[in-house]
Amino acid sequence: MCTLEFMFTATLSVSDRKRQAILECATQSFLRVGFTGTSLDDVATAANVSKVTIYRHFSSKESLFRAVIERVIAQRTEGGPPLDSDVGAAKLRAAMIASATDLVETVRDPVVIGLRRVLIAEQPRHPSLAAAWRSAAVVASIEELAVYFGALQERGLLRRFETTAVARQFLWMLVGDALDASLFDPASPAPPAHESAEIAVDTLLAAFGRAPAGRAGASPAAAPRARR
Repeated sequence: MCTLEFMFTATLSVSDRKRQAILECATQSFLRVGFTGTSLDDVATAANVSKVTIYRHFSSKESLFRAVIERVIAQRTEGGPPLDSDVGAAKLRAAMIASATDLVETVRDPVVIGLRRVLIAEQPRHPSLAAAWRSAAVVASIEELAVYFGALQERGLLRRFETTAVARQFLWMLVGDALDASLFDPASPAPPAHESAEIAVDTLLAAFGRAPAGRAGASPAAAPRARR
């Protein structure tokens, strides 16, 4: 049986407990042997359920993998600093850095990195899986940032610009190096997540900020966040 990373509570139904066990054991298998190498029979054995039970919850191995993606993203982003467009102008820079730091840490998360490696390996055979990850993580983050930047523009805290384009550029500036290093050179020392976030935030604010940043010598204010 696989090692579960959570404690089942009395409030979960038997069906929900089995579903969570399947997801946890499937996640560990996907990370260990990849999508193609994962057998639903092995997942069933590890989760202490029948294969029929797996099919009651998931129509296929692909739908199980998609559910794993959704679960990992939800777990990693839960409780992170929100994108609060109503935050005071003096606190915007700090709020942006907090959210951006959380995003860098998400990209560096071992489970996130492991699933990205699986998706890269499986992309030629199962391109829809990589597309599902990109939609749930990258595209969703860009959309959230674009809405957030637009709200800050309406409050007069950012100059006018094409929000989706800048959101895409900001996201890559923030996580691109951390992502490449984690995927291809994990042994290399990475700069602190807060340091990477601060540089990206100050670059954005120097280009588009209007209001005082809330500290002497800092760039004008703003404050983003995203998922993964």
